[in-house]
Amino acid sequence: MGVRRSTIRAWSFGLLAFLALAIGAYALVMYGTPDHLHRQTFVMGKGSLPDLWYNILWAHAISAGVALAIGWLQFIKKLRHHAPNIHRLIGYLYSTMITIAGLTGLYLAFYASGGWFAQLGFGSLSVLWLYTLFRSLKSIIVDRDKADHGRWMVRNYALSCAAITLRIYTPLAAVFLGLTDTNDTFFVIAWIAWIPNLLLAELIIGEKKRTNSRTFVR
Repeated sequence: MGVRRSTIRAWSFGLLAFLALAIGAYALVMYGTPDHLHRQTFVMGKGSLPDLWYNILWAHAISAGVALAIGWLQFIKKLRHHAPNIHRLIGYLYSTMITIAGLTGLYLAFYASGGWFAQLGFGSLSVLWLYTLFRSLKSIIVDRDKADHGRWMVRNYALSCAAITLRIYTPLAAVFLGLTDTNDTFFVIAWIAWIPNLLLAELIIGEKKRTNSRTFVR
């Protein structure tokens, strides 16, 4: 049973890494230049918007894409133990990218499709993104608590993975419900893109705590 569980974990982590790299690369390629950004269907469908919106979207897409693409590396135990300097360097870059992505996400939330409920959903995601980052940094810099730091980073990266789940739910809504307009889907997707992720993070944290407790007792 233990070997089977380890295999499932390894495959799940590999799938997560693949999706994170794929979506991160997608963000850099599709939103990396002004020409590509303005040609996106999502952008063209927004209509007339302030010039600042396009600059904020670019900063958000690039920072969130980089954070997503590198964040999973921080959960590789061998990297943390045998290359702590690289772990810290990636952490500094990840934290910077999340700060930018979270702040720009707050601005973009006001322009989200799907009405005020979708705007509240995306806004809540950005607030929690920044809050979990703050708690993770406080736990390691101020409290010197590596275990708590790890728990908060699990929560934070789960929120980062909303970029993945968003791009899964959107085509599913089109295929199974025939809904292609984000005004019809984002009032739900703006919430389910990150709430299940966060619940899964709590399950992972709880399981790790129970495992560590059993190991300590033995």
